Amino acid sequence: MTAPFPKLLLAFVFSCLSLSAISAQEMPKNDQSLISPETGVDFSPLRNRLEKQEWLKANEITNTLILQSIKRDEQGWMSRDDIATMPCWDLKTIDQLWKEYSQGRFGFSVQFSIFVETGNKPGRLLASDAYDDFGTRIGWRKDGQWVAFKQNLDYSLDAPLGHLPNPRSEYQITGGRLNYTALTQRMVECRLVNYSDPRKPFNYQP
Repeated sequence: MTAPFPKLLLAFVFSCLSLSAISAQEMPKNDQSLISPETGVDFSPLRNRLEKQEWLKANEITNTLILQSIKRDEQGWMSRDDIATMPCWDLKTIDQLWKEYSQGRFGFSVQFSIFVETGNKPGRLLASDAYDDFGTRIGWRKDGQWVAFKQNLDYSLDAPLGHLPNPRSEYQITGGRLNYTALTQRMVECRLVNYSDPRKPFNYQP
């Protein structure tokens, strides 16, 4: 009379294990290694979107995380002075995640090489034509105009090299030249990229 009990108990245990496995798969990934030691910002939501190749959502989350990192999330916008305060750990993590999940096609450091190749200098505003050329190369400009933010960007791996992430929070007629130039300077300061201006050597001070 008691023989069925172990079988029932075993079936119950296996069903619980199955439910646990399903629940674990449905849970969003959260990794302590993706929580910034400098700001406490959690970058796992970005990793989760990139892993699914949800490029539009990943781009939006990137902007949100940058604002959180520089403590401008309540304001919803940032100045070049704000960008200059972005913690290096946070900037590097965003770049690494984008590069990893796009097979090296997207990321700030990918954009930087094109930024320099088109005649621009980090942290220094030069002729607007150089920044326009940069925008054209990475697909932020089409037919001689800066594309409207969000609506006309290419959220696929077929996009031009360096197309994403686009750090503009809204459409800007100059393509956000002031802010992006400040961001490139921060990339150099954080050693995200290797850069040396022969006319003005860069001196890194931790």
